[in-house]
Amino acid sequence: MRYEADVISKNIKRKQKIKRILFILLYILLIPTILFSLFLIIIELGNSTEDPSFLNIEIYTVISESMSPRININDIVLVKKGYEIDSYKKGNIISFIRDGEVITHRIERVISADMRPAFVTKGDHNAVEDEDIVKYEDIIGKVVLTMPKLGAFVNLLKNKLFFFSILCVLFGMMYFDNRSKQRRQERKLTRERYEKKSDFYF
Repeated sequence: MRYEADVISKNIKRKQKIKRILFILLYILLIPTILFSLFLIIIELGNSTEDPSFLNIEIYTVISESMSPRININDIVLVKKGYEIDSYKKGNIISFIRDGEVITHRIERVISADMRPAFVTKGDHNAVEDEDIVKYEDIIGKVVLTMPKLGAFVNLLKNKLFFFSILCVLFGMMYFDNRSKQRRQERKLTRERYEKKSDFYF
């Protein structure tokens, strides 16, 4: 009888250990995802205000092949703002506004326009330079980081419904984990009381 009880106890402990490992792995996955999702949502909210950035960084998903193979469709580019005009040099990859759209191309030449530096740009994949020059006031910033093929994932993380869904999952896990600990503690106390009674009657 004691042997069977020991086997059952070992099986329960093994299942609890496996469950604990799974919970830890899920925490490791969920918490960074939630934080990054919150970061992207804050940036997106900031882009609708007069101060259109968070920590002077904007994130864009590439939708054309004009910069391939350096930057491809569905790649993510992080664009750092706040550079002075003299910081933009030949070879820099910049994002700028043209006809209401965000374009990411490389600076081919620095020229003078209206007594100020202006920039001739070109997509790495394009055969010719862009027709219109880029003025300083059109520039958003320099591309400081490219994350390949993360466009669809980042768009999902920017979705507020997705953010609140995984937040609910996290809180649900924490509640379930806490309830499991409480039940284990209650069972332990019950078992200890039972063992004391058994020892007394014995």
